Amino acid sequence: MLPRLLWERLSGGPSNTPSEPVSAAPFPRTPTPAVAPEDPVPALTDGETNVWLTEWQVEDDGFDVAVGEHVAWTLYESDHLWIDQILAVPRTVPLQRDTYDHERSEDELSTRRDLRGVVIRIDQVSVRFVSSERRGYSAPEAHGGQLHTVSSLSNRRPHHGAITGWIVRVRS
Repeated sequence: MLPRLLWERLSGGPSNTPSEPVSAAPFPRTPTPAVAPEDPVPALTDGETNVWLTEWQVEDDGFDVAVGEHVAWTLYESDHLWIDQILAVPRTVPLQRDTYDHERSEDELSTRRDLRGVVIRIDQVSVRFVSSERRGYSAPEAHGGQLHTVSSLSNRRPHHGAITGWIVRVRS
């Protein structure tokens, strides 16, 4: 039970009534959009490369890119183990854009490669996180990731779990 005054302030109703207890009814909620099944991914063709973008770096940097944009990126070898753990269907994602390259080891820095081309596809990668007693923290659901094609990093689609990254296909 909540005092009426508190209930009405929380629910946006009038607050000119005495503060007497009321039962808490559910707040009206906006319907959650249904999550579409994964989009099919065409095979890579000559001159195309998949690049991993880590979501927290995209958010941190306010980075955006769209299909059709010309890019010139400095890239490094991607974290294959992380990507393979998330994706339901294996993908070839050899490189990643890393804006925190100053934190990389000498070995990791030796994998540096420049890539120029046009963005031809962007896949939003989302996954649910589950409690992992073995690790003692939440971990991505193994092979539970979903891919949804988007036109830009800022044009996000409904998804399960959390967006963990993006696979951007670049044609050189």
